[in-house]
Amino acid sequence: MKIRLLLIMLFGVLMANAQTTHNINWFGGIGSSVDMTIDIGDTVKWTWTDAIPHTVTSDVGSTETFDSGTQTGIGQTFSWTFTVQGANDYFCQIHGAPSMSGTITVNPPLGIDDISLKNFKISPNPARSKLQLQLPEGISDAKIRVYNVLGKQVYSSELTSVIADFGIDVSKWNVGIYFVKVSSEQGVQAKRFIKE
Repeated sequence: MKIRLLLIMLFGVLMANAQTTHNINWFGGIGSSVDMTIDIGDTVKWTWTDAIPHTVTSDVGSTETFDSGTQTGIGQTFSWTFTVQGANDYFCQIHGAPSMSGTITVNPPLGIDDISLKNFKISPNPARSKLQLQLPEGISDAKIRVYNVLGKQVYSSELTSVIADFGIDVSKWNVGIYFVKVSSEQGVQAKRFIKE
């Protein structure tokens, strides 16, 4: 029970530290429309760069609902952390689209279609120092990627010959949940492991 509680707390810390903040200069006038693609858990920060009142308001049909309220002055900011996959149209309620608008598209950490638990094995799980991958026979030219729980890539390797067993040193990685994704001509599979 204590280990589970510790993992939950560490998961929260990892989520807080793993996000990326994307900055948008927010000002009135033609050409101030900003579209952006981000990952789940990332934050977008709008900064007012003119002295005119503005808002940052989600449009009808956006995946998430947010509103900065009316703010005036150079240097004012509004931040929003996106936690749901989807498209988020937004605009300034004072100046409206198209002069002040945009779309924040939020990608998932791993696509649902990529996840399969059949074709390769990982051990030990949880792992402390070395994670061993056992690939199916005949796999060559495989790409191995490891992602943290927010979908940020933390490891990458390419295998050009048939290797049945492959090891990854995880001893210096943060404690938490990771996904190992193997891509080859035979398909794409991913598995979850815990670093203790």
